Formats: sequence, structure tokens, C-alpha cells
Amino acid sequence: MKPLLLFLLLLLLPATSAINLSNRVISAVNCGGPETLGAYGILYSEDPSDSGVSSDAGRAFSFSNAEDRDVEIYQTERWSKESFSYEIPVSEDGDYVIILKFSEVYFERPDQKVFNVKINSKTVVKNLDIFEKSGGRGFAHDMLLHSDKYQRKKISVSGQSKDYRGKIVIELAKGANDNPKINGFVVLRGGLEGLPEPPEKFVASERFREDFDMYENDIIEEYVKPQVIQDSSSEVDPESEEMFTATTGSENPFEQESSMDSLLLPVISAFIIIIPVAYVFQMRYAHD
Repeated sequence: MKPLLLFLLLLLLPATSAINLSNRVISAVNCGGPETLGAYGILYSEDPSDSGVSSDAGRAFSFSNAEDRDVEIYQTERWSKESFSYEIPVSEDGDYVIILKFSEVYFERPDQKVFNVKINSKTVVKNLDIFEKSGGRGFAHDMLLHSDKYQRKKISVSGQSKDYRGKIVIELAKGANDNPKINGFVVLRGGLEGLPEPPEKFVASERFREDFDMYENDIIEEYVKPQVIQDSSSEVDPESEEMFTATTGSENPFEQESSMDSLLLPVISAFIIIIPVAYVFQMRYAHD
């Protein structure tokens, strides 16, 4: 009877497997920090850039909305008073996903740091406000940019011909307020299918008064799992949509109704039904 019961229990368990993206990685960099192994098997290399300033000011925060293995990525950063970029070689045409990782560890209000993101000179995200997107200081925000059959070609920049053949250039461009920055990035082969959900935007507890300052007296973050909400998009340049688009709103493939709660409910219900049945079978075999 015990083998039968074990078999039934195994059937009830959801068929899950750990996500491993290591075989899809073209490049991954821990901006402003050392080599580190992040979540999903992604090995981030030490930052090769010498532009601007590297900082580990984020070590004062725990980034409770991020994967545990990725916390170190959000704790270090590179910023500059001027625009700066990273260049990633690509060997062939095809689909690519760029994951940009950000966190705000200094400013305490929206609109204090606002900048732009460009891919191969094309502005793909305008007026990125990390504080607003992540939900506050000390929280993580990932932005996914998907190329639609990225083509290696010459792109005209300010009247001059610049060759982007065989490479992807990620530029953090000076914007409306303060300085551009980045905590890390990953370039993956393929599309958005099979990718994990990005960090959820932090939402302050409803029990807080509306006039409560969540940063008063150095209260930085609430250590609770934030609820799932839709991630409103940054303004995207329509001219760049042919090459890269940011996943936002209803187009976000990660905004799915399924969750662990929806998986657990049928499992628990099945346990309630099967365990008494298994017990009856066990008693019958015992009497026989």
C-alpha cells in the first residue's frame, strides 16, 4: 500500500524544473562589481568598464523583491555624469533578449533621477525613473528589451554613418534629471519564452496612512513580499519598435494569472480526497 500511496502523491506534485539560462547567455556583467553567480545559473563577469564611477552603496539594502542570488547585482552599480555605454559582440543575426537591471539607492522621491536607454543609437526607453518603476529606494527593477530578428546593419547617427554590424551597444544616456546608471545586464539568445518573472514592483502596505512618509526615521523598506501589479511602461520611442520593444502593460509576457496559489489549491483539494481513499484501501488490504 505504501508504494501505491507514494505514487499517488507524486502524481499530485506539479511538474516543475529549475530555470537555467546559462546556455543562452551571450554576455552578463555585474556593473560596478566583481564576478558573481546570480539566479538562474547566470554568471556575471566583473565590470570591464572604466567610465564614470563604480559604487557599492546598495549594500545597505536587502532588495526584498529580488531573487536572493541576484541581490549582489543590485547592490553595486556604475553611474556617470555623462552618457556611457557597453558593447557586446554578436556573431549572427537572430532574436535576442536584453535584461537591464536597476535599483535606486540614493534618491527618496520620483523624478529625481530620470534618464534614457539606447540600443545601437536608437532610443528604446525615454525618461526612465527607477524609483517610480521599482516602488521606492532599496527595491529592484528589471527591464526586458526584445529584438525582433535583430539585423546587423549600418545605422545613421547625427548625419554620420556608424557601423553596428556584429555588436549590440547598450547606452545609458543623459536625461532630464541627474545621472544615468545601471546595476547589471544580461544578453540572451532567443525570445521571451521560458524566462522567469522580473522583480515585482514594491507596493506600500494599505495599513499605512496616506500621509505617512515611508522614509521618515530611516524606514527604508518593508520586508514583505509585494503584491503583483501591472508594470506601467516607460515612454518608448516608436521609431525603435522595429528593432527593440520593451515588455510592458498587457504585452508583458510575465503578467500571467497563474501563480503558486493557483497551483496549491488543486493540490490541497486532491490531498483531501485521495488520503481518505488511500486509507480505506489500506484498511481493506489489512483485513484481507
